[in-house]
Amino acid sequence: MVGLLNYLDRQTLSILKGTLREALGMTDTHYSWLIGAFMAPYIVFYIVSGRLVDRFGTRRSLAVFVGVWSLANVFCGLGRTIGQLAAGRMLLGAAEPGAFPAIQRVMMTWFPVEKRAFAWSLLSPCTTLGAIIAPPLIAWLAGHWSWRGAFVIPGTIGLFVAALWWLADKNPPDFSSPAARTEPESPPPMREILRDRRVWLLLAVRAITDPVWYFLLFWLPGYLQERMGLTLQELGWVAWIPSFVASAAVMISGRAADFFVGRGRHPVRVRLTMFMIAACFAPAGVLTTFAPSLFWVLVVFSIMSIVCQIWFFGQSLLVADVFPKTSAATMAGLLGAVGATGGLILNVMVGPVVERFGYLAVFSVLAVLHPLAAVLLFRNIKQLDNAPRSPAPE
Repeated sequence: MVGLLNYLDRQTLSILKGTLREALGMTDTHYSWLIGAFMAPYIVFYIVSGRLVDRFGTRRSLAVFVGVWSLANVFCGLGRTIGQLAAGRMLLGAAEPGAFPAIQRVMMTWFPVEKRAFAWSLLSPCTTLGAIIAPPLIAWLAGHWSWRGAFVIPGTIGLFVAALWWLADKNPPDFSSPAARTEPESPPPMREILRDRRVWLLLAVRAITDPVWYFLLFWLPGYLQERMGLTLQELGWVAWIPSFVASAAVMISGRAADFFVGRGRHPVRVRLTMFMIAACFAPAGVLTTFAPSLFWVLVVFSIMSIVCQIWFFGQSLLVADVFPKTSAATMAGLLGAVGATGGLILNVMVGPVVERFGYLAVFSVLAVLHPLAAVLLFRNIKQLDNAPRSPAPE
């Protein structure tokens, strides 16, 4: 539910883009800056929240994160100008990134390595369910309670979810070895983490790949409305399809990864193989503007979503394979901040580029990012290839 709300609340603005054009006089350039108002604090607080999770644990930190971003969503619904909406989005951006470092720590705490990929794959539909249900739900809320209710009602629900998390996160199991239980629970200093070359490799990969996912989150609904001529209600019927398809693909890949890891295959090599295969399909995105119908546009967007989701959740698994639990949330925060920085730069540029050159220039750049990251990982595979091998079943 936490992941669902995280994606639902951030998607509300993109789904209401056409409505807000009329209500607040918003242009594509204004929209780019609203994305920037969300992304700038999102980047900074990704790092901060990761350290907070490693220091204070998931129970307190995640309850606070969910409560604050839910209040921010309510504030967005109460805004009367672009500036007030931007202020609400800034608060949303400050609180939302804390969910993923916390979830990273939760997964490493509650699941052993041979079951971790499928657990993460279940998180995919739980989080992307927010993206799946957002178009029809937001369209329905806006139709019955105006666009303001589409912000305020989910925000109010989020406050109850924060309280439920506080009650639920208690007494986790202990899967660590006896030797690991004697290690200190406090996170290592940031300077020690940053001395690790593997950290910089994963940061570079995340900076290259995350912009594609952020583009899909923020620009897909607008593209379907403005270029394919869909109304808000029609958008609600089809915009969930790419996220649904991607979630199913991630679950299948998660089961496959656990199958191979559980039979003694090296976890890191399993993750990297998964990345390489997915990256081969990324160039299909350049076909978007040539698609002859809505059906084919949705097919291309679904392929792009599959690639993005496999890489997004797979990198979290890679962090769990390579780094200790005491630094897991900090690593997730660093990776999220760097990825969001790439997403911010791209999304701020997209509005003016689309207005001047059209979408083809944007899709052409996006098509090469995952293959580029795959080459980078392949050339440096020995840096990551040190995770312990799971014992094969007898």
